Amino acid sequence: MKASLRALRDRFGGIIAGDPDTLITGVGSLETAESGDITFAEKPGYRQQVETSKAAAVIVTHDFPDTPAKNLLRTEQPRQTFVQILSLFHAQRPYTPGVHPSAIVAASACLGESITICEQAVLRDQVRVGRGTIIESGAYIAHAVIIGAECWIGPNVALLHDVRIGDRVKIHPGAVIGGDGFGYLWLNKQHVKVASCGSVQIDDDVEIGCNVCIDRATFGLTRVRRGAKIDNLVQIAHNNDIGEDAIIVSQVGLSGSVKVGRRATLAGQVGVADHVKIGAGATVAAASGVSKDVKPGEVVWGYPARAIQKAWRELASLTRLPQLMRRLKALESRCASLEDRLEKSSK
Repeated sequence: MKASLRALRDRFGGIIAGDPDTLITGVGSLETAESGDITFAEKPGYRQQVETSKAAAVIVTHDFPDTPAKNLLRTEQPRQTFVQILSLFHAQRPYTPGVHPSAIVAASACLGESITICEQAVLRDQVRVGRGTIIESGAYIAHAVIIGAECWIGPNVALLHDVRIGDRVKIHPGAVIGGDGFGYLWLNKQHVKVASCGSVQIDDDVEIGCNVCIDRATFGLTRVRRGAKIDNLVQIAHNNDIGEDAIIVSQVGLSGSVKVGRRATLAGQVGVADHVKIGAGATVAAASGVSKDVKPGEVVWGYPARAIQKAWRELASLTRLPQLMRRLKALESRCASLEDRLEKSSK
């Protein structure tokens, strides 16, 4: 990928300060950029790093100081512009539509136009695949799965029976969608499995990371709604409902029947107990344990999770605990001495 700074300006907007014919051949950070790369700086405080960077051009704010030695592209939001350019330079490699000879596709499968099915993928009976979808090597698509248009199903992904996938969904390698929920009943001195009779629905524009597990519902649906983004190594249990544009970061574990509101964020290693509701726009900070509902817009942290300001105050108090213990012991000693003197004076 190559483009002039002028071409990038014409596509993404902004004002050029420098040579508009500068050829951009790659992207990088201020520290790692090489000759020909474009990078970005969000604050005037980065002026020194901009001056010493090897980058051919830097995306900056409109109020960034003039830097005559560097080509600048001034925009309202440098980071957002850079991300757009990053996607342009690192677009997914092109696929040749068609079905690889080593793939196994049931005769009853319904395949849309311009789809790609790679080596050793398996599509069982009554599978439906939408236009332009790519199914990578080793993927397993079980009975009656429906996949929408322009999806990317990564290597070794397993979509189990009756799972429904919307349009423009991206599922990274190793994810398993539609495995049984983890439910057992203690009966006759043994664990008896509770059948998972429901399914999983993934709505449009969802992205699911590597080795994510999303369990099917006991009844009805486990659902991930439009635009949600799920990081690697996340466990989503049966009957969860993940709201639109929610963010779930790596190693989060959600118990059964959890509801996550629209645009809520769950940071890394958060654990959520069953039947808990996380309100719209709420944030659960990293490594928190959530055992009760979180209000819309609330920020919680800790184990158990509580309002983050309260958790910070408690943590600050803990640092004073040794000093408070010394004062307490001194007070106890003084009280004991006063009691002894009173006892002697009363005799």
